[in-house]
Amino acid sequence: MFKVMVVEDEPPIARAVKNAIEHTDSDFSVARVCINGREAADVLAREDFDIVFTDIKMPIMSGLELAAWIHENKPDTMVIILSGFSDFEFAKKALTYKVFDYLLKPINKEKMAELGDRIRAELGTKKDVGKPSADRDTVVILACAGAYLLYGSEVILPGANFWSDERVESFMKRSLKDGEEYVFFNSNIPSERYIVVECDTPERQSEIAGRLFSDFSGEELPVTIIYKKGVRMSEAGKCLAGLREQLIRSLVLDRSQLICVDELPDIYGEIEQPYSKAEIDALTSAIKNGDRAKVRSLFGSILDGMREKDFTQEEVNGFLNVVLDTYALNYPQAMQRKNTSVKHEFVNALAAFTSYDAFLDDVVSILLTLRRDVPASDRNSQLADAVEEYLVRNYAKDITGKTIAREFGFVPSYISRIFKRCKGVSPNEYLTGYRVELAKKIISENPDMKIKEVANRVGFKESYYFSKTFKRETGMWPTELNKREE
Repeated sequence: MFKVMVVEDEPPIARAVKNAIEHTDSDFSVARVCINGREAADVLAREDFDIVFTDIKMPIMSGLELAAWIHENKPDTMVIILSGFSDFEFAKKALTYKVFDYLLKPINKEKMAELGDRIRAELGTKKDVGKPSADRDTVVILACAGAYLLYGSEVILPGANFWSDERVESFMKRSLKDGEEYVFFNSNIPSERYIVVECDTPERQSEIAGRLFSDFSGEELPVTIIYKKGVRMSEAGKCLAGLREQLIRSLVLDRSQLICVDELPDIYGEIEQPYSKAEIDALTSAIKNGDRAKVRSLFGSILDGMREKDFTQEEVNGFLNVVLDTYALNYPQAMQRKNTSVKHEFVNALAAFTSYDAFLDDVVSILLTLRRDVPASDRNSQLADAVEEYLVRNYAKDITGKTIAREFGFVPSYISRIFKRCKGVSPNEYLTGYRVELAKKIISENPDMKIKEVANRVGFKESYYFSKTFKRETGMWPTELNKREE
């Protein structure tokens, strides 16, 4: 029997985690539930536990701070992170503190059963608990579906739903041999996934990365997989930032790639400039004159040349910034927008890339907003109003970027840009705010209604995600709302 502690600051979620652990595997007994990391550390200082399941974001002491404390003071205690929000920085730190696993809530029976088998394989029988695991070699993988994102996006990324937990777990069960272990994390960018696999030889590490690439590429979105071999498990977290940098330097739009960073040259050759000064001047002149057809033709010609020579997404973004800066330099009196705002729209357009034709139309529409004499379009306001009406009417449904794009006939990044310009928030932000305000009304009028039912009514599939979103938006948990109003 393994003695377990659960650390979770929201009581309904703590009860759900406790039930999932005890009802799925009789070898696990939850002996204590704590509401934050400080309380848990105080208990652990007096009492031994085999396993600690902890949430990440908690008041007073977070789950990662607790993991660091356990790593320093109770190294024989296994730590498993539970979180509704998976993030690159969390993943890095979790690996640093030798966290055994990092799971996204909710924990279903299948996940718990599989985790129980892995815990037993790691800890063995009760008398073996506490033996440190060997710091084995790993292959560290960054996998990206579609284009990458440089920073916070206002668009729903095309690859956001690509990396399902179930599909990655199914691949690992089919592909790994006895004794090989893995852990995987969402990036803070939903279209990316970090995967760390323990296996002993460089050849086997390359084989796993190659099989992952073969299994996931060749679908509607291109997949870029970048990996590094021979990384000690204790050093795996430090490797992730380097892989992200390499992804930015290497990703080619609309093409799947498998890249081993150990086999890349240390020095990159000179990059041939894909355009001339005369072409840039002609393009900026066409923008000033408002000649949409010429802007599209000139920009499309340069983009075709970059595409033929496999220029990276980073290089395409650089070209767009050159066009913007040249226009601002050549026609300062005709420039009506701030460069930083336009560059952010370029980033969003690239991140939402699904085809060159759609990307070309999206960028041309951005470039033509640079002219000072372009009047505010009534059509933009009409589109934003129509999207707002659609969101209000369909808030309880599963709304994605593709859903909105199909409804209104524009690429998601264009809709998001127009909506934010007219409404001050992105469609995602508007929908979240609307759902939370509606949930507040439902909870106030129906104090006995279960949180899961409230979540379902306002369009959230999972109650844990609803609770976290509600807390982020309002500063309180759903269960606290009526108490504060009394």
